[in-house]
Amino acid sequence: MGGVLEVLRSINSVSVVGASPIRGRIGYEILANLVRYGFKGEVYPVNPKYREVLGFKCYSSPRDIPGEVDLAVIAIPAPQVPKALEELCGKGVKLAVVISSGFRERGHVELEERLLRVSRDCGVRLIGPNSAGVTSTPARLHASIEVLPSEGKVAVVSHSGAVGGVAIYELQKLGSGISYFISLGNSPDVSLEEVLEELAEDPYTDSVVAYVEWVKEGRRFIEALRRLSRSKPVAVVKGGWGKASSEAVKTHTGGIATPYELFKAAAKQAGAYLAEEIDEAVEAAEILRKLRTSPRMRRVLVITNSGGYGILTSSHLEVAGAEVAPLTEDLARGIALATSKEFSGVNPIDFGGDSRAVEIVKALSLDVLRDYYNLAVVVYVPTSAETPEEICNAFRETSEVLPTVYLVAGGGSTAIARCVSGVKPVARRPSNLAKVLAYLWKT
Repeated sequence: MGGVLEVLRSINSVSVVGASPIRGRIGYEILANLVRYGFKGEVYPVNPKYREVLGFKCYSSPRDIPGEVDLAVIAIPAPQVPKALEELCGKGVKLAVVISSGFRERGHVELEERLLRVSRDCGVRLIGPNSAGVTSTPARLHASIEVLPSEGKVAVVSHSGAVGGVAIYELQKLGSGISYFISLGNSPDVSLEEVLEELAEDPYTDSVVAYVEWVKEGRRFIEALRRLSRSKPVAVVKGGWGKASSEAVKTHTGGIATPYELFKAAAKQAGAYLAEEIDEAVEAAEILRKLRTSPRMRRVLVITNSGGYGILTSSHLEVAGAEVAPLTEDLARGIALATSKEFSGVNPIDFGGDSRAVEIVKALSLDVLRDYYNLAVVVYVPTSAETPEEICNAFRETSEVLPTVYLVAGGGSTAIARCVSGVKPVARRPSNLAKVLAYLWKT
């Protein structure tokens, strides 16, 4: 058998043990999400209470399933899970995802150890228990209780299912989606380290967002993170900073939280981007996978329709290490001529609130900019004079001569960000953009 991601890419049959026709039940949501996301393989619901669930024939026991099962998703009371997995042994199961909670995280260590023994005796890889499920866009599979994701190139790996669900939603706000979602749960078998190792070579993934509460193998984690960050951007959020939150990790996924200072040092050593919030991690992952720059590219041109927001953004950029270099007189005249707009002749360039997006982005096409700057940042606050669609079209259709990030804020900015981010780097907070650029300039 190949790695976990290789298995997830080639799922042709799924059994949902604990399937239910009752909306709101976990067994219903998992089965419904399989259908909604477009899974085309065989689906085998298992529940002795029903003959049919959501149009699928329902089986009383895993032993009654007529065909082979690639993926088993188990959502039944914890004490019944080991037996259910034993009954799946003869069905060729490659991977089992246990949604059920009530194992190590609740103090039932022996029950989790028994489940692990069964999985190893059967030769079945195990995700969970206490998982929120998995998603594999290559297989059109969403076997999870979390929100239906959009298709994309970002892998989300999380010890917490709900935090992973937040990441999926934040990606959608940026017009992006996932390659995989893996809710690790207690992870006595399939570990964070193993998944990170595989993602480094995965052809369907351009960047990674990881929520980490604890590390099983420190050296392996650092090496996996280092290898991954060399091949594609990875943004990490650590759960459990203080004493109380670190203690909470034990009752959430049953692990011991790594001391935050030690974790930060390890992430920095491995070359990962360390975020404090999930929305920051998602924004960083999206910018990093679309923006091509280098530690030498610090001369930044800021263009805006808002003097105040342009100054605020420039302040963050300068603290991060940017050189917001002044304009020469010749360059200022060239920009004014290209845009047919007057401005004060300084950087950041403030074209004023009466400017339209289609006017100010004309400056980004000037070849002469390459002689003075390495990076451009467009800071735009929409007004009622333009629709989000008009602004988005102006940004998307511009041919920039410099690597460019579009920072949008204010009314309509969510729709603009979702539209533009499909093809170009977008930021929503000056502080986030500054942190991303500081990370790039230090790596």
